Amino acid sequence: MKISAAIIALLAFSLDGASAKDMPLYQPHRISYEELVMNKGYDTESFMDALSSVGLITVNGIPGYAPQRNDALLRLHGCSLESKAALSHKFEDGTVRRTMATHTIPGPGGAQSISHDSDACASFDAASKTLRSTVADVTAAFGKSLGDSISLEKPLLETEDGMYAFGGFADAVENGEHLEHFHSYQRPVDSVQDEKTIEFHTDQGLFIAFTPGLMVDSQDNMIETQSSSGFHIELKDGTHALVDFQDDDLVFMLGDGVNQIINPKIQDVGRKLRATPHALSMPNHKEDEARAWYGRMVLPPTDAVHPEHGDTFGNIRNLMIDAAGKGEQTEKLGLGCSSSQTARNLEEISCQANSIYCWSRCMSILEEGIPHENYCQEERNLRLDCVNPRNQTYTGGHGDYYPACTASTENATSYPNLPVYQEIRDPNICTDTAFNDFAKTEGYAHSFDLGPSIFMWSVVDGEVDGRLVFDGVFGFLAIGHASFAGGPHDAMNGASIIMALPGGDYSAVTGLDLSLEPNINEYVISHTASAFRHWKEPVSVSGANTSSYEIEVVENCFTAIKFKTSEINGIPFDLNGKNDLIWAGNNQDYYAGYHGYGNRGTFVVDFSSGEAYMKRDEGHNQDGDNQNDGNNQGGKDVASKNTSDASSMFSSWSTTSLLAIICISLCM
Repeated sequence: MKISAAIIALLAFSLDGASAKDMPLYQPHRISYEELVMNKGYDTESFMDALSSVGLITVNGIPGYAPQRNDALLRLHGCSLESKAALSHKFEDGTVRRTMATHTIPGPGGAQSISHDSDACASFDAASKTLRSTVADVTAAFGKSLGDSISLEKPLLETEDGMYAFGGFADAVENGEHLEHFHSYQRPVDSVQDEKTIEFHTDQGLFIAFTPGLMVDSQDNMIETQSSSGFHIELKDGTHALVDFQDDDLVFMLGDGVNQIINPKIQDVGRKLRATPHALSMPNHKEDEARAWYGRMVLPPTDAVHPEHGDTFGNIRNLMIDAAGKGEQTEKLGLGCSSSQTARNLEEISCQANSIYCWSRCMSILEEGIPHENYCQEERNLRLDCVNPRNQTYTGGHGDYYPACTASTENATSYPNLPVYQEIRDPNICTDTAFNDFAKTEGYAHSFDLGPSIFMWSVVDGEVDGRLVFDGVFGFLAIGHASFAGGPHDAMNGASIIMALPGGDYSAVTGLDLSLEPNINEYVISHTASAFRHWKEPVSVSGANTSSYEIEVVENCFTAIKFKTSEINGIPFDLNGKNDLIWAGNNQDYYAGYHGYGNRGTFVVDFSSGEAYMKRDEGHNQDGDNQNDGNNQGGKDVASKNTSDASSMFSSWSTTSLLAIICISLCM
């Protein structure tokens, strides 16, 4: 992939001739910390209206935040003047911006230290950690609240190997890298007052959380008791306005990432989030004074694949860093960062004590039975590394990884395939006609087309007589109760399921023994860990009758499971109301591994009425059109309104956005 001069421009400027003094004041929509985090008195409509019409809200009443903000920003300017680690950039109006840069990666201890080499920075370093921790917590709460307030087509993003899908907005925020900049701005005393320091533009992240600017002097004194002026936004009607911030505001502003990732997936009719165009005009100040500011930009997950360019965001970012290091387009690459050095500095990753960087995050070694960081080398003459159960070392992407003592130098590979996997099944045998015949719904009162599978059922003598048919070879097939009691990963973790496996004697190292008979049992997926090794033992509920559970296979073509029961894992079906169900199938390997996003789903079934629809469509177009009755014969000639075309899941990202999302100029 080449990075050419034509695709480097990172900010979309909109010039404006109006002076700051002519602009109206805009009062942002404010919600309290208690409303956001504790969900007390939370007005979802007002929250979403503000993010749709303006793209900016503030959160106030955050415990400890206001003094933490003042403490860190007061100490920033002196540090930035003394430290050689501070990055400097001069704008056209003469304003000089000095930056202390860092970032946070997912996992414990993921907040990276701020590099500095000056005694003047010691107090700033300590104060910044407290502020960053508080803002991180509120950022996560904002991501959850926004994710809970919109209905999205899923997944938002996937990893390159298909091993993991980032199902919702909060999932992307939790697993994304957060770029953090502390800026100190100084403007020449003889500059033109109304000249903008930074013209109108939109940022290229998902969103940014930032503190209003604070005027300070080089002696760490606060000049103004209120937040600095000079931050302008463009409203939806094109009006430019000065935002009237309060001292205890933490601002959340949407970036162009919502246009690229979120808006194409919103299921709410007429609802679109808005990236906020904004600008900065430095206020007049004395020579020894400065405007101090902190921002936290949320980027997509590093191992998520760019929807248009087919490479991960992390790899694309590395290409840009390499280009900058070789002097290729260095000047223009620097438009997106304080300098080309910014991105390189952010690659220096460290984790807290007794944790290592593993699986794109910091992971605890203590949880894996490793007592201290030197144990592997000192006690076992091995090295501490990030591996999978097959003792292969982590190189990127998603999967089942953890810290371990190892001597292995083998890089991680995909699971070994089934003897006959989906892509090599015989097209002359596994035809559409053959599947339609296998998937006939005769004898069942209702059916629902799930895309690659069909679920059919009747209610007989107080039990669900069900059959799940899968247009895929037999890696595994499962159906059961979805878990929405805090279960992440699209209601998977914590789910109680009926699951069929093509073999037995499972090992995370060697997979299933396919020489053993297929089996079908009830399982509970772990609440905290998705890999099958964590929940491989079937559950045994007193009184449960699994004798009716059956596996049907058209060898090397199709798979089905049948069951007749009133409950799974002691959890009864609601035969008179709606049931949240989950299904998944694997047609690739014998490790009970990840199934790919297309081969799973969460759906709702009313067993009595026959109504059924995908969970993502809840509240949208449930008019009965999404259900099939027993007169349909199932199969591929039955049109499904719930099957997503993977090629349409992502909107087209511009190459400008591609680079901008990687290396952001946090410039408020």
